[in-house]
Amino acid sequence: MQADDKLVTSLWAKKKECEGQLYWLSLKQHLLDTMNVSRWLWMYWLSDSQRRFCISSLSNHDSKTALNLVAFLGAIHDIGKATPAFQIRKGFGSSNRLDEKIIEALQNAGFEGLHNLSLADPNKSLHSRAGEYLLKNTFQVGEDIVSIVGAHHGKPDDDMCSVNEQSAYLANYYQDEKNATIQERWKNVQSTIFNWALRITSFESVLHLPKISKTAQVIYSGILIMADWISSNCDYFPLVPFESKGGLEINSDERFEKGIQLWCKNLPFQIKNNPDVDDLFMSRFGFEPRDFQRVVYRTTSQIQNPGILIIEAPMGLGKTEAMLVASELLAQKNGSSGLFFGLPTQATSNGMFGRVHAWLKDLTDMYGVTQSLRLCHGKAALNEEMNKLLRESSIQDINIDDTDNSCVFVNEWFAGRKKTALDDFVVGTVDGFLCCALKQKHLALRHLGFSKKVVVVDEVHAYDTYMQQYLEESIRWMGAYGVPVILASATLPQDKRKSLILAYLKGKGFKSRDITLTNDISGNKYPLITYTDGKEVKVETDFLNTNVKTVDVKRLNKGEILFRIEELLEGDGVIGIIVNTVKEAQNLGRELKDRFGNNTVVILHSAFIATDRIVKESNLLDMIGKNGKRPKRKIIIGTQVIEQSLDIDFDVLITDLCPVDLLLQRIGRLHRHERKRPDKHKNPVVYVMGTSDSFDFEKGSVLVYGKFYLIRTQCYLPDKISIPSDIPDLVNKVYGTEHPDLSEELNNIYQESIIRHNNDVENKKVKAKTYCIDNPVGLINPTRNNLIGWLKNLNNADSEETVNAQVRDIRETVEVIAVKKVGSGYGTFKDNADISELVCNETIAKELAKNTIRLPYYVTCNKGVSATVTELEKYNRQKLKNWQKYSWLKGALGIIFDENGCFEINGIKLRYDDEFGLREEISDGEV
Repeated sequence: MQADDKLVTSLWAKKKECEGQLYWLSLKQHLLDTMNVSRWLWMYWLSDSQRRFCISSLSNHDSKTALNLVAFLGAIHDIGKATPAFQIRKGFGSSNRLDEKIIEALQNAGFEGLHNLSLADPNKSLHSRAGEYLLKNTFQVGEDIVSIVGAHHGKPDDDMCSVNEQSAYLANYYQDEKNATIQERWKNVQSTIFNWALRITSFESVLHLPKISKTAQVIYSGILIMADWISSNCDYFPLVPFESKGGLEINSDERFEKGIQLWCKNLPFQIKNNPDVDDLFMSRFGFEPRDFQRVVYRTTSQIQNPGILIIEAPMGLGKTEAMLVASELLAQKNGSSGLFFGLPTQATSNGMFGRVHAWLKDLTDMYGVTQSLRLCHGKAALNEEMNKLLRESSIQDINIDDTDNSCVFVNEWFAGRKKTALDDFVVGTVDGFLCCALKQKHLALRHLGFSKKVVVVDEVHAYDTYMQQYLEESIRWMGAYGVPVILASATLPQDKRKSLILAYLKGKGFKSRDITLTNDISGNKYPLITYTDGKEVKVETDFLNTNVKTVDVKRLNKGEILFRIEELLEGDGVIGIIVNTVKEAQNLGRELKDRFGNNTVVILHSAFIATDRIVKESNLLDMIGKNGKRPKRKIIIGTQVIEQSLDIDFDVLITDLCPVDLLLQRIGRLHRHERKRPDKHKNPVVYVMGTSDSFDFEKGSVLVYGKFYLIRTQCYLPDKISIPSDIPDLVNKVYGTEHPDLSEELNNIYQESIIRHNNDVENKKVKAKTYCIDNPVGLINPTRNNLIGWLKNLNNADSEETVNAQVRDIRETVEVIAVKKVGSGYGTFKDNADISELVCNETIAKELAKNTIRLPYYVTCNKGVSATVTELEKYNRQKLKNWQKYSWLKGALGIIFDENGCFEINGIKLRYDDEFGLREEISDGEV
């Protein structure tokens, strides 16, 4: 028996009161909207590779069934709203008038008794769970589809049993637990909707619904969530005046066409062909390819079944351009329609954004299309190039029908942590990719976004054991989806290379015994390309010999550093000094400034206000970058920020001892560019400080890197390093399994470091698993074909910064906006202008928001982060209360340094200036 159409069309899905007017949308219309959007996303927004994967995941491998399934999910996703528990819910706007009118309309349609209905536990059957219950228990739909519907608000149920237990709340579904007549009315309405959904999506019966693989359920879930968000957006699919009789007068086809045109700013495009190597490099980058880049192009061109590609090469060979070209080739072969380019830091991401922008602009010009591009990290909103592109996008009239208007723009619909990954082209910190393995609500959206792209991750050596767990798990899922992955590094240990390759292939479902090694991937050839073609693992080592740079390695006692620098400066030149801690950089900087003068010494580390650091980095590039106006003599003191993100060039390098791969990165800044150098520095020399005959290393270095790899690096560090030829051998020695030959006393210390290292590694692995999702092969319970429990014990962090922190094993601390007292108000450290009364100006508020700095760990370690935040919140309510009125400052914590640049918190007096940065002020004035 089918329910009267009047009953069905009286059900509501959305309602609100706005400026005294009452609006609503019928449930059936919302289901139609979502179904139409779902179908459109499948046909026009998904990449060819995604459609191919989803089709292959179905029990019948049929493309028409796959399309109908997407539509069916949209048409049925809110069936849980066809229940009395939902229909008597109050609106979010607390409009009693609208609530009463809707109940009255429902009663008039035939739902008697709703006006005085009171349910004991309506929240036990929220509509997503109600949808699961009805589909599984009433209509016998498979658990795969049931779990997708239950997850359409971001999280599957943790236990399917909880759905079965809904029989204890029958009144939530049927209004009355005992009255069969009333129950039958609701059951008929629910059956009418279900049968309509089957019929309109071309399924004869529930028996014709296909089975879906577990990994594909994640993608189908992502499509449904995305479609529901678009169709629920009132700018695209508006509510209608309540007087509309069930919305029956709406022309659904016209409504859909108008809504999707408003939403869609560009269509993804598939690269159908590629120019030859010379034309491609000349077009994209304006130069002919080097031999290394030709080999990358040739190797990638030969791959038949793309998988993972690992490029290992020294600095300065043009890996970035090679990776962008390789991504084009792999996108064409795989049918991918986007790119994610991930880097270790915000600074490196900012630098890469402009390069990807230029590359993408040429690509869109070639194809005559518009494409959206986004920078993705916690400070992306403050990036000037991103904001410029955003402003230009708001001025342009982006129209997908105007095929002659090729351009790169920012699509604002994809703003926000949960939607960023859905954008076509994304540059950001690697955290965005690592979060593919992090349990969090709406994770399916992130998987949906990444599964359509080519994924590029640079500087892959820079991730520790903790981050490695998330990296490998994310790569494993990319293997499951068949997503091409490109990884790059100058210094990658053999074991890490193997584990990344195996993670990808195991994600594809291959067992170790099935994987074919056509060449030995454990060798010490360099440069090296390791890649998969189907289940085969291949290598490419046929590169022309590159220029060899032989670096002299000399140990330096820290007590002799002033004397050594004085000696080195006799011949002029630029001396680079890289130390392992901020405090050491500040103390050494003070000594050197006293000895050689303020103008000779520059200090750079992470404890500068963000705006000051950007200026300092820019000044360094202008001074000692590739095309910089090089000074006659200069001393640059820095920490790891120099090894990670700056293309600068030293005449001589002094560095603290650190793990060998990072040491080689630092040496990469030595004689980096071809140039005329002072006679004293014609030959590259690196001085290594902090070595110890007794393995008694500095406490700060041990805290940062651990004693184990410091010992191994010291033991295997030669007196000369030929770059690039010695790089793989040196890295594999330090990260290999052979042990150094040591005296009994030193071996005891070494063995203790092994135990501590192994414990630390194991602890990091265990810690990472806390919020890391299961791998795709053994997804959840292998005896069940559903997503139930996939995100059990998920991470509930809200902000992007907080979420990203979960994939990095970092000490928790607090970020603040730093200002300085000026008169009776405050201003930035950049000038002495009082802006305290001007923060209502959006431009000033935005500029102020850029002045962030992270408090050192020693500030928060005793009282803890929570107590520190509480104290800062109290301080802000007293001193900076008006910040909460303005979007750029709302939620931020600020501190006002006094006229001398001092601020006290947790009993610790801090001092800041743009010369030394943030440090603890000791009684004698030194740090």
